[in-house]
Amino acid sequence: MSKIYSWNVNSLRSCENNFLQFIKDYQPDIVGIQELRATSDQLSFFLKFLDGYSCLFNDSGRPGYAGTAMYYKNTLDVKDISNKVGNEILETEGRIIRIKVGDITIFNFYTPNGNSSDIRLKFKLQYYDEILKLVKPMIENGEKVIVGGDLNVGHTHDDMYLKDCKMSGFLPEERKWFDDMLDIGMVDSFRMFQKGPGYYSWWHMRDPKRVNNNGWRFDYFLISKNLEKDVKSAGILKEVYGSDHCPIWVEVENE
Repeated sequence: MSKIYSWNVNSLRSCENNFLQFIKDYQPDIVGIQELRATSDQLSFFLKFLDGYSCLFNDSGRPGYAGTAMYYKNTLDVKDISNKVGNEILETEGRIIRIKVGDITIFNFYTPNGNSSDIRLKFKLQYYDEILKLVKPMIENGEKVIVGGDLNVGHTHDDMYLKDCKMSGFLPEERKWFDDMLDIGMVDSFRMFQKGPGYYSWWHMRDPKRVNNNGWRFDYFLISKNLEKDVKSAGILKEVYGSDHCPIWVEVENE
């Protein structure tokens, strides 16, 4: 059984104490980090050398911007881990890490935000298209795949607190990409266990204690259908603080 987590930490250095407490409390088998916002040499000893874990850091090449990381227990049957997938667009800005554990390939994505300009929205949609192109043939070949991370989209009205939204994150073309991911044979693992509104993984800075629950569900684990029977639980750790996002998880029974 593997418990896989994802967390946009909004700067791992700023979130260090909360992150280390999270590791101690939840003992994740794997955790994908988004918004690393640092190079590995800027991180403390404690973040670089977690007892019982190995880690790959993938910085963006720009100080204080984007980046991903993936921590994984040394006891796991890791076949490969890399920030390379043979795709220039997906590899830019440190937004991807891929790990293969046993026969399951797990992707950690931090997809672009499209709110700052039309150019960034265009890049975001292009990035989405490349994820689809990467994952679709894997699904068609019967591979076991998990796509996780901050995908920067609310799939349906149940995934956001606003009644009406016309900004990036809820645009029809962004939501269509999510539909396309489901159409090729992916499953939203959280929705296997929880239906309806009110479940979020990001909250507005005006609601830092999450009391008003002014949030969006931006963070996901999409699983290939051939893993559906092996998923035992999935959820959101709303009670974990340290960022404007909270961790999410999926629990998978693997051989």
